[in-house]
This record gives sequence, structure tokens and C-alpha cells, in this order.
Amino acid sequence: MLRRLHPVFLLLLIPLLVACGDNKKALKTWVHADTGSYGAAISPNGKYLMTGEIGGFGRVWDIKKNKVLFSLQHEDNSEGGMIAAAFSERGDVLVTVEQQSIARWSTETGRLTGYWSRPNLSDVDISADGRYALIGTKDNQAIYFDMVEGKMRYVFPHHEKVNSVSLDKKGRYALTGSNDWHASLWDLKDGRHLWSKNMKYKISLVALSDDGELALANAYIGDAHIYSTAGKGKLVSRLDEVRMTLVSADFSDDNRILATGRAAKSIDIWSVKTGIRKEAWMPKVKHKVQPDSATILDLKLDTNARTLISESSSGIGQQWALK
Repeated sequence: MLRRLHPVFLLLLIPLLVACGDNKKALKTWVHADTGSYGAAISPNGKYLMTGEIGGFGRVWDIKKNKVLFSLQHEDNSEGGMIAAAFSERGDVLVTVEQQSIARWSTETGRLTGYWSRPNLSDVDISADGRYALIGTKDNQAIYFDMVEGKMRYVFPHHEKVNSVSLDKKGRYALTGSNDWHASLWDLKDGRHLWSKNMKYKISLVALSDDGELALANAYIGDAHIYSTAGKGKLVSRLDEVRMTLVSADFSDDNRILATGRAAKSIDIWSVKTGIRKEAWMPKVKHKVQPDSATILDLKLDTNARTLISESSSGIGQQWALK
């Protein structure tokens, strides 16, 4: 699902020595932003792309046609830019977040359908139907928000800033990751806390599988674990590389493989069951981008996990065939 927009400065935190190849040839390549993107989100159906321009504007693209459908911005003369975004399952609803506000849009018309001011925001995910938003904040909590009625349903507390949030498509769980080192799972029926995992450092990324059966948690420059959401959260596998920071991730529909994008330009394909890397490559970036590195802001597997679409901070989108 990723759904997350990440600052490019994360690159400074990550060693660029990655054990992978860089000679994989893309099926398609699209240039979306000449000066680069602050963040990006790809719709679950792979139809739409939202890019957050470094200058503060956002643009929604038809990926197949490589055409801008509409531009968007929360406020005139905004300098902060969009730090997070997420599409509904059908791609008909888009939610964007700036540090002090959240907005809801119709991708069919480009119209603003909701706007709320709130300080210290950090991340967002939305429900499959586009009604609810899970909002991460710097105020040590995540908020499950009803965007139709305009009110909070649940508040999920942490001890420090919440960096990453995720919802499953069935509307069962919320997953939150914080600077307090914990990834926590919550029940959306009653807001109850189900379990937490201590990753021994600040959490960079959390992600749920579409069916809510699996949960991914990664710590900055650290380990990445896959857990079962059932019961007390049994460890399914540990990805077989340490000291990596993940920025984006997507489980295949059958939960057999996991695709991840790093802050250090690498795309990796993992076996969910074993945690062993099946494939890895480093996409090329534009020659005028220096240094030759880019964050993989978002990626999405297709229905059969045969191809993958990625978007990097260099403003380049690409489609890849998987082995």
C-alpha cells in the first residue's frame, strides 16, 4: 500500500553500499518532475500517481497515458509542500497531507471534497472506500478520522512521534510506527490495542497486507520483520539484510512476496515466508541529478505480481517485469 511520501533527506541516513545489481531494464519509463519530487503515491489499482513537487504543488497523473489530470495545493503560496498522500482502493478518492492540514479530493473531477486544519502531521493512509483516514502526528498519536462526518473515531497513543501508519483493505486493523521504537497493531472495531513490537530503534516504515493478515515493521538503518497480525503477532520472517531503511512496501495479493523501496535507491523483492531476497536492482536516475541516488518513494505490484511500478525522488516512474 504505500501510500507514504518521504523526505529526500533520508538518503543522508543510509549507507549506499547495497548488495544488488543495477542492470535491470525497465519495461517503461516516465519523467514526471524535472526537478525531482518530495514524495509520491501510486493508487492500489496502478492507474493513478500523485507527485508532490519540491516547489509545493501536487499533480495527479494518469500513469498509462503519462498525462497530468489536475494539479492541487492546500493553500495559496504554500511553502511546506505535501508530505503524505494515499488513494482509495479504486483510486477515486485521494487524501493529501501537509504539515498543518489534510485535504480530500475526487480524482474523477479534481474537486476538493474536504479540508481540515490540524498541526504537526506526519503521515496518512485511507480506508479502501475512502471514508476514513489514519493520520500520523508529531504529537505522539495516530488518529482514525471519519472524513464524511468530520470527527475522530479513535486515538492511538504512542510515547513519541508517529512516523508511519497503515490500514488493511478489509478495515480490520490499523498499524502505527513511532520514534518510541514500537510498531503497534490496533483493532478498528473498538480501537483496542492488540500488540506492539519493539524494533530497538525508531520506526521508519510499517505496512499491512491488503487482507490484514501480515504486518511489516522496519527500523531506521535496522531490521525489517514480517509478523502475523493474529494473536500476539508471531514473527513470520526477518528480511535477510540488516542496516537498511525502507521507504515504501507492497505485499502481493497472495502474500507470497513483498516488494520494498529503500531510501538508497534500491528495489528489493523478498519471500514473505523465508525473508530471503529473490531479486534486487537499482534504477537509473537522470544524468543531471547529483549524486546518482534517489529514494524509492512508492511502488505497487500488479494483481499477479508479474510487474511492478515504482516512482523515485528523481521524478522518474518506471514499470518492471519480475522474474
